[in-house]
Amino acid sequence: MMPISLRSLADSCAPARLGLAAIVLLSIVVAAQPVTAGILSHHAIYDLSLAKSRSGGAVSQAKGKLEFEWVDACTGWTVTQRTRVELVSAEGRVIVFGWSLNSHESRDGLNYRFSIRRLNADMSAEDVRGEARLDGPGEGGVAIYDEPVPQRVALPRGTVFPTAHSLALIEAAHKDASPLWRIVFDGSGEEGLFGVSAAISPLAATSGSDNPLLQGQESWRVDLAYFGMDSNVSEPEHEQRLRLYANGVVDELLLDYGDFVLRADLAELNGLPKLECPPG
Repeated sequence: MMPISLRSLADSCAPARLGLAAIVLLSIVVAAQPVTAGILSHHAIYDLSLAKSRSGGAVSQAKGKLEFEWVDACTGWTVTQRTRVELVSAEGRVIVFGWSLNSHESRDGLNYRFSIRRLNADMSAEDVRGEARLDGPGEGGVAIYDEPVPQRVALPRGTVFPTAHSLALIEAAHKDASPLWRIVFDGSGEEGLFGVSAAISPLAATSGSDNPLLQGQESWRVDLAYFGMDSNVSEPEHEQRLRLYANGVVDELLLDYGDFVLRADLAELNGLPKLECPPG
């Protein structure tokens, strides 16, 4: 999937005591040669299901769809993501929620625009929209939110946006450089900032997929742990495990939220044509 790092929002479902914090999906997008050689601009659909339930089986069933699209838009990269999840609690209560995300990150990784709409379990909707900029590679910057309320968030030195983070991940995979730590801003959550620790290990080229776009592709197992920016908290808010292919596609994704684990399996994958970009 593309620059993932992309963290999308979901309802906390507090009345059901499900402990659901946020749905996170890795979007592997890369931005510069030679890493971008062979990266696939694509549209993917994932089937969501319940992989494991803990805490006495707080969640008994889960299903849903995640639709993901990445496009090289010449001046940068655009990401579109739409997700719908249906959970069934141990008491039989059905909780339905979802979200959509649209973002654009400049090719130099210094500017980022985002628009997120979250549909909560009570069917209310919440919009998050804004933009962020960095003063330079490795520098800090500022994020400016227009919705839900106007606010400015200072970005610490070393902050990267999702595509830049994905570039670092795929470079590390090729170079067998692990672990990798980055502070990422994607606009979700209260301040949009989180720390990501990545452990990467090689896998065999073959997989369970018969999609020709994945045949013969080198792949890696990637374990990601997402941390809040509170220095007093040592446990991750959530974790992911996934198979990352050399062309940027993700499969076999597990999303661990403590009380339960969701599985996202690649159901459909289509390559997208390259746009004709003007010279320069």
